[in-house]
Amino acid sequence: MATTFVEKYEKEAAEQTIEKAQQYLGLKNKEVAAVLEVNQRTVYRYKNKKNVPRQRVRERIEKLRELHYLLKEIFDDEDALYNWLYSPVSLLKERRPIDLIRQGKLDEVISVLSGVYSGSYS
Repeated sequence: MATTFVEKYEKEAAEQTIEKAQQYLGLKNKEVAAVLEVNQRTVYRYKNKKNVPRQRVRERIEKLRELHYLLKEIFDDEDALYNWLYSPVSLLKERRPIDLIRQGKLDEVISVLSGVYSGSYS
């Protein structure tokens, strides 16, 4: 069966987002699986462009993409980025952002980053 343009795009977007999450955030397949709420074999298939993510997973992939964008926009310095990710943050109830990300709690981290990006939090 021929792959449509949309399917090809969705496969590439999933693969690229997972690769960025693994390179930029150091997430392992198991952690990406938790973030996307799928099993590790499914992550492997996405990384190898074998499957098109379902709508629910595409929404999680979009959140990962948004997280990556906000981190890149806010932190010019890699050391500052990793210091923030691995330190307790008061706006996250003294939890470390990386721990929340690994648990798939992207909305909490994105909410804080969006506030910082918009200037609501300093």
